[in-house]
Amino acid sequence: MYPFFETIRYYNGIAAHLSLHQQRVDRTFLKYNSSPILQLNQLNMLQEAKKQQVDDSIVYKCKISYDLSGNYSMYFSPYTIRNIQTFTFVDINLQEYDVKFTDRMWINDALSKATTDEVIFTRNKLIKDASYANLVLFDGATWYTPRQPLLAGTKRALLIQENIIQEKDIYIDQFNNYSGLKFINAMMLWEESPYIDLKAK
Repeated sequence: MYPFFETIRYYNGIAAHLSLHQQRVDRTFLKYNSSPILQLNQLNMLQEAKKQQVDDSIVYKCKISYDLSGNYSMYFSPYTIRNIQTFTFVDINLQEYDVKFTDRMWINDALSKATTDEVIFTRNKLIKDASYANLVLFDGATWYTPRQPLLAGTKRALLIQENIIQEKDIYIDQFNNYSGLKFINAMMLWEESPYIDLKAK
């Protein structure tokens, strides 16, 4: 029913970085030549959170599913950070995911077939994304994120704005040049994002 969605970090009555999520919603509407009529700041998240008995002391994922007519649904669920220690590289060939489609069948299928905690998607030897997060790699001095991600995440956009990470084309044959790997998304703070010490592998 709703082909698109946003997942927003909701904690203690506050929806984090709503303007960045709105920018992505706007891009989705414009991609399909539609006027961006869904305005996230006009949705009464606080009232809906109370209705769904949200506990202000824990982090929730607020999932807003929507269509191009401005219809939407809102659902809150407690968020748990995944423990990621292993990953597999998966070439995605011509698959695309440049907006947040609710249909994630090929992504979920790739993850279900993996024998590891997570998958890292690649195309034309370029590293893209994980199944649920953008990636950042540490070279000992600087954190870099793939310049051409599968989906441009809001946390990624924020960290670029804050000069915490930089964009760079990262090829799979350069992966071993990096000492650390982080998985980032809108639900997690930078300091709590899953980290893998690549030199310990």
